[in-house]
Amino acid sequence: MKITASRIAQWADTHAKQAQDQLPRLIRRLCFDPEASREISFPAGDSIYRPGWDGVLSSKKGNAWMPAGASRWEMGCDKEPTTKANGDYRKRTKATSEEERSDCTFVFVTPRRWTKKFHWIAEQRAKGEWKDVRAHDADDLEQWLEQTPAVALQFAEELGLIGPGVESLRRHWDAWSGQCKPPITFEAFLTDRASARDTLAEKIQSITAQPDSSPFLAIRADSVEEAAAFAVAVAMASGSSRDQTLVVTEPEGWRYVDANPQLKIAIAARTETAKKPVSRAGLLIIVPHATGDSIMKPATGEDELVLERPDIYQFEQALIAMGVEESDAHRYALNTGRSWTVFRRQQAVNPAIRHPAWLDKSQSASLTLVCLLGAWLDDNSADRQVVERLANRPYEEIERDLRELAIRDDAPVLHIGKVWKAKSPLELLTLFGNRITRSQLDRFFSIAEDLLSIPDPQLELPDEERWMANIHGKAHPYSDFLFDSICDSLIKLAVRGPEQTGLDRLNIEGRVTGLVRELLHDAHGERWLSLASFLPALAEAAPETFLRAVEKSLSRPDAPVTRLILETSDSGSTGRCWHCDLLWALETLAWAPQRLARVALILARLSHVPMKGNWVNTPFESLFGLFRSWLPRTAADLSARIQVLDLLITKEEEVAFGVLKGLLKDGRQVAHPSSRPKWREDDAGAGHSVTNAEMYGMINAARERILRLSGGNADRIAALLRTKLRHSQDLPKILPLMGSFTETQATDENREVLRAALRERIRWHRNYDKSSAAELNEWLGPVEALYERLAPRDLVIRHRWLFNDHWMNLLSQEPEDLQEKDKILARTRTSALTGIYRTHGMTGIETLIAACTEPHIVGTTLAETAWRDEISWPEWIAEKGEGFAAGASMTRCISGFLFAISQPASNDLLRKVIALGERQGWDADKFARFLLLARVEPETWRLAEDCGSEIHRAYWQSIRLYLSPHGENPEFVLERLLEAKRPRTALQYCKVSFKEVAPHLIFTILQQVLYEGDVDGPPIDSVYLANMLEWLEKSNEIKKAELIQIEFGLFPALEYRQESRAAALYEGIMSEPTLFTELIRLCYKPRHGERKKAPTEEDRIAAEHAWEILHACERLPGTRSDGSINGEELTRFIDATRELCRKADRLEVCDSTLGQILAHAPEDEDGAWPCAPVRDLLERPELEEMRQGFDIGTCNKRGVTVRAHGEGGSQERALAARYRGQAERLHNSHPKVAAMLEGIAEHYEHDGKREDEEANLGKERF
Repeated sequence: MKITASRIAQWADTHAKQAQDQLPRLIRRLCFDPEASREISFPAGDSIYRPGWDGVLSSKKGNAWMPAGASRWEMGCDKEPTTKANGDYRKRTKATSEEERSDCTFVFVTPRRWTKKFHWIAEQRAKGEWKDVRAHDADDLEQWLEQTPAVALQFAEELGLIGPGVESLRRHWDAWSGQCKPPITFEAFLTDRASARDTLAEKIQSITAQPDSSPFLAIRADSVEEAAAFAVAVAMASGSSRDQTLVVTEPEGWRYVDANPQLKIAIAARTETAKKPVSRAGLLIIVPHATGDSIMKPATGEDELVLERPDIYQFEQALIAMGVEESDAHRYALNTGRSWTVFRRQQAVNPAIRHPAWLDKSQSASLTLVCLLGAWLDDNSADRQVVERLANRPYEEIERDLRELAIRDDAPVLHIGKVWKAKSPLELLTLFGNRITRSQLDRFFSIAEDLLSIPDPQLELPDEERWMANIHGKAHPYSDFLFDSICDSLIKLAVRGPEQTGLDRLNIEGRVTGLVRELLHDAHGERWLSLASFLPALAEAAPETFLRAVEKSLSRPDAPVTRLILETSDSGSTGRCWHCDLLWALETLAWAPQRLARVALILARLSHVPMKGNWVNTPFESLFGLFRSWLPRTAADLSARIQVLDLLITKEEEVAFGVLKGLLKDGRQVAHPSSRPKWREDDAGAGHSVTNAEMYGMINAARERILRLSGGNADRIAALLRTKLRHSQDLPKILPLMGSFTETQATDENREVLRAALRERIRWHRNYDKSSAAELNEWLGPVEALYERLAPRDLVIRHRWLFNDHWMNLLSQEPEDLQEKDKILARTRTSALTGIYRTHGMTGIETLIAACTEPHIVGTTLAETAWRDEISWPEWIAEKGEGFAAGASMTRCISGFLFAISQPASNDLLRKVIALGERQGWDADKFARFLLLARVEPETWRLAEDCGSEIHRAYWQSIRLYLSPHGENPEFVLERLLEAKRPRTALQYCKVSFKEVAPHLIFTILQQVLYEGDVDGPPIDSVYLANMLEWLEKSNEIKKAELIQIEFGLFPALEYRQESRAAALYEGIMSEPTLFTELIRLCYKPRHGERKKAPTEEDRIAAEHAWEILHACERLPGTRSDGSINGEELTRFIDATRELCRKADRLEVCDSTLGQILAHAPEDEDGAWPCAPVRDLLERPELEEMRQGFDIGTCNKRGVTVRAHGEGGSQERALAARYRGQAERLHNSHPKVAAMLEGIAEHYEHDGKREDEEANLGKERF
């Protein structure tokens, strides 16, 4: 397959037009070098007719045919090359400036033989008009192609001169990707495969950079063909290597590879093609493999790249980018199992490709099980029994068949970890459904009914313990994989079964319907709860039967289906939303237009059921999603949705009003995805977007209906003013609805409801509307007049709004100065109170206090009234305050009044009220509650003290304090709180200003917290407690032993990584073997025999503290101030401690605990870990338990991990590499420590594999 000059010249003669179009493309391929080409443009095909140069090139390096630097190219296929070359030369020389020519090379190319070429070059060079002049004819092209065999191969294919057993990258890709419709594109095929693509690209680059290497690389994918196609796709995108790469399709193709040493990469089209390849330095041979193929698996140590299938979202997006309809993309992703091999087969234009080879294998009989059951756990005995029951033969035989099928090219089954499943469940049903027998179906439906009829064991537990069902052993014996897959199979059988030859005669849809009816007909609440997770699948499998079951259940007096809502616990980490699956089932069915009305009415009825928690998933949210104007979650058209909305108004008016209000909501809106059918096509083409006309059609329909429903209802009319109708163009439609409320028969409460809504609009427009004053007054004036006409006759109701919020907005335009605004607001409130007082006296004020939401403001406003002196406040407070109960409206009002009046007036009033109280015989608690309403300040404290010890004590036992004011001495308050036995409150009070307090007083507070307690006090703040302990230690005023005792007792309060700041405690236990041993004795019983006495509750608490302290310890014995370790002190402590624990019969737990602590050892300066003193210690033969403890501590100190969805075990593999690298340093010096580190690395490798399996299973669950 040599391309000769004669063949090139013949091409120019016999295919002149093609040669004229394609010659620039050939030269472009020959010239392109991604590392050297700085500018390249050789228009080809139809672009050759553009004006300008035939080629522009700028390259950092040249070769025998391509000049370095800038060059300008002209080409011609004319039979007389000299004439064409002369004409082009003269034209371009004249048109190009002398400055540009002095830095450029002129190149002329012809595909013909040119006998006068050298004469022409010499003649033009002699003129000196260009930096250099070159010319190439067919002979030059022949030689140039010899040095670029991959370009030559592709050119040979275009010429029809293909050699045996080889293909160009382009030809191979086109042949593979073009076998389906639509063709698979580069971009789609490489989606979600960036890591594999980059790895292969790096490998390709390394072979060109290191020509002495001779590696093999295995690529594993769903099929051999897909693996080869991936290699081709990456090679085509890899720049210069592309022209040094080809595909070997037959063994004889290796002769071509051997004859062309310029080739750097050879891709075998099939695994067996690479059995006897050419092997030489500088040649990378890529061998494709099927994922499960263990027979052709590369030898250990050979490079291998595993090509994972994309996740479902990325696969969908890739299909959409290829031109697949968005509505079909998700279904294709499910149908194909996210496999490009399966997609290519399902969409194949060649019928031969649609029949996979594994379909004819003898083991394929076992695929019936996978087709019906879908997936199961092979280490779950209950799952295996189900498989045997369906197969009617031993599990070992079935597994043997499946393992044989799993290693086949394009295998139909996957074995991920311990899970067997179908790669593409729907395809398997399509290809294999006609082989399923009636008896197999009988056994399958019997199994499905038996499993789905089992009550959920977790329902035997109290609601608050159900989240721990697995711990209590209250879980199904069957795996979730089996349950979910059986339900999925029910959908597939119902939806696709009737289309399958063979299954269509077995009444498959009727049998699925009958099963769902049997499960849900007259189902009690426990059945609904037990089936909660499977309701979406059952609904999709038998929609009509499911809807009838829900409707019938709702019609019963106890409505058993509502147990799903009633049993839903408060939202939180341990709560469960039982009703979510019911809502998702109904959302799934609502996509079908014929079911929209029934689903809407069901959801409306469910909306009335009370629900705990703040779950986003509610019946009303699901209902509203069906009608959302800009993203309706149904395939029903606009007119159908409006008809159902009218039906909803007729049947469920209040719920319908909520839907209408939502449709007219103003401002930004958020929509959550609703559940879609998995296998049915009810949602095809729907639910992605609507036209503006459709959106506004729904909004206009909602506007018309909501106005009609709102007449005569003040609350609904007020609600309209919080929707799109609040704007100036729609407001005139609402105002007439309010007219009737100005009549005398209207209640004041209804008037105030409307005024509150109008106030919001008037205030907004007066403050933020950019319209001119004239325009604003024209339409807003009538609104303000109506607002005045709606004024309630009752002054309390009229003015109540002023006292409902501290940060109140004014009705009129507000000043920018906030202080001025506060003054206006204060005057308005004072005026309102004055009006009420003058009309109704203090009775009216008291009514207002009881009616408003912020009575504190009433109190502060009373202090500012001009008529304040008309009231005998001591008597009023003593009489109306009653018990001064915390939170009571009158209590809050009195507190506001006392805070607002001046301090002298407040003190005088306090004394007068106390005097009245003494005469009335108040008890100490009532006096204290009254004093708590006053300012928290020394004057009040003195007054409490003057009232006597009993009142004084009651006051300090009840006072609410938060943080000590900055700059004030808090010691007086702290001492009073300690006297009142409130050390936690004292701790809270001084947590910021503790450095202003004497250390001994802080220590006393901590002692009282520890020994006397404060049950009702605030929780201890870990960070501030740690700050106090550090400060006490640095003060040197507290004995070390006393600090250790305090830190030991308060250790449980040191949370959130503050444990290590108990410095005195850890310094003590890591330097005193006796103290460490005592902690071990507290935690663990002797290895031999029992404790001398049964542990008490105090012993249990002490043991818990000791365990927490030991297992949070990160300080090593012998730690110096700079963090380094003194080896002698370390060894001395370890030996002494072990001896004490040996005598206490606790040596093993001592060693294990010490090992866990040693896991926090620092690195040496050279990065070796653990540091030398620790590894010298751990190398001792007798310390096997300590090495095991080190292993445990190393794993435990990692803590909680966070990983991205689908990330797999990359974090664990990085840790494994880290620990193995440390082990390699120590193999010769510390073999026992090295073996320990190797074990840790193996542990993380195992964890990484498990995480990979979990990630892959996570992808399969969609």
